[in-house]
Amino acid sequence: MRFGDPSMHWTSPASADIVRDVDGSYLNISDNEFRRRIRVAYARLASCDLCPRRCHARRLAGAVGVCGAALKPRIFVWNVHRGEEPPISGTRGSGTVFLSGCNLSCCYCQNYPLSQLRHGREIPVDDLADALVELQMKGVHNINFVTPSHQIPQILAGLYRARAKGLHIPVVYNTSSYDDPETLKLLDGVVDIYLADLRYTSEDAGLALSGVSDYVAVAQSALMEMRRQVGDITVDAQGRYIPRGVIVRYLILPRHTDMADAVFGFVRDRLSPQTCVSVMTQYFPAYKAHRRSFGVYRKVTDREFDTVMKAWDSSGLKNGWVQEPDENGGA
Repeated sequence: MRFGDPSMHWTSPASADIVRDVDGSYLNISDNEFRRRIRVAYARLASCDLCPRRCHARRLAGAVGVCGAALKPRIFVWNVHRGEEPPISGTRGSGTVFLSGCNLSCCYCQNYPLSQLRHGREIPVDDLADALVELQMKGVHNINFVTPSHQIPQILAGLYRARAKGLHIPVVYNTSSYDDPETLKLLDGVVDIYLADLRYTSEDAGLALSGVSDYVAVAQSALMEMRRQVGDITVDAQGRYIPRGVIVRYLILPRHTDMADAVFGFVRDRLSPQTCVSVMTQYFPAYKAHRRSFGVYRKVTDREFDTVMKAWDSSGLKNGWVQEPDENGGA
């Protein structure tokens, strides 16, 4: 994916492709505190309540949770990704780690082979640590964990061991926002950028399209915890993005643009008027979405895109990016 000119909605002098290189926040956590968090996180896998599903799978004993993961890290692939928002991809790309499984069951998931079909393989934590160091050696700006909510213990353990092997770049937590706020507290001072969806402001839509009845309440609480930890994306005096803060992603869904006002209103009123929002137009009917019963069986129309843009303009939000509507054959 490629994003449009950030000057459309970015009021600072930041350049679209310049990111200030800084060390990850996790370097400041003591070994004792890091190990404590790892122990706490793994203990929650005994009767798993790590995410809002609280399925109580005995993952320490090797049982698989609703998410499709058990004890070991389960990874689909890791690679250099250049299509994220400018503060993440920069000029050298993001070191993206795609984790297998998911705690949602979105009918339209574009990553369904790994999230819903759970393609991937279990690897030892040491191998995950080596993969993170390998990505850093390729020059990426950060480590970007995609769909991480159900594998936080494994991520913490991998980061701890990778740090001992020289890992020092920032961490991005790329999430649906269906996250338990108490679990997120284990990441305070570990994650530098939260790249977080706000998909719905209707619980009915969340149930129909993602299979959970409490997405809105959970995601909004999670986003407030994320912002408490890292604040907003800012720039330095040289106009470089400082890689710390929350970016809220809003994927335009066909026949659901009536939620845009509430999405932007929540960001403005409960997070911050300075919060960066990324409006995504890349939707296409993947996985089960072609079934007409879900109501999201087509791409987004120009009129729907215009409705969302009008909602943004009236919201007073200024910072962020809009994905070019025609880039993926969308609006």
